[in-house]
Amino acid sequence: MAEYQNIFTQVQVRGPAEYGVPLPEEDEPRSGQPFFQYLVGKIGNAQIGPIYLGWLGVTSLICGFIAIEIIGLNMWASVNWDPVEFVRQLPWLALEPPGPEYGLQVLPPLNEGG
Repeated sequence: MAEYQNIFTQVQVRGPAEYGVPLPEEDEPRSGQPFFQYLVGKIGNAQIGPIYLGWLGVTSLICGFIAIEIIGLNMWASVNWDPVEFVRQLPWLALEPPGPEYGLQVLPPLNEGG
């Protein structure tokens, strides 16, 4: 007899852990032992790990942290460094571009989108 399945009754198939494509000899090995997480399997593949970032992955994490730091501090400065107002107004906060009066030739002031 067929069994009814939908997104809420999906089956999680588990097989042996997949270690990914082989890495070149000069690269460092992947770190961590792969494991399976049931709740992650509800939205996708249940396997977590092994992890390999490499120098490009580490660089992208550093650049992403710097970008989020710049954006977050500018948004926090726009509410006069008040944490309560920052949380309250977070959905409406934005980093607006400089006005058209500055054009492309002049560097606008930082408090006006520069």
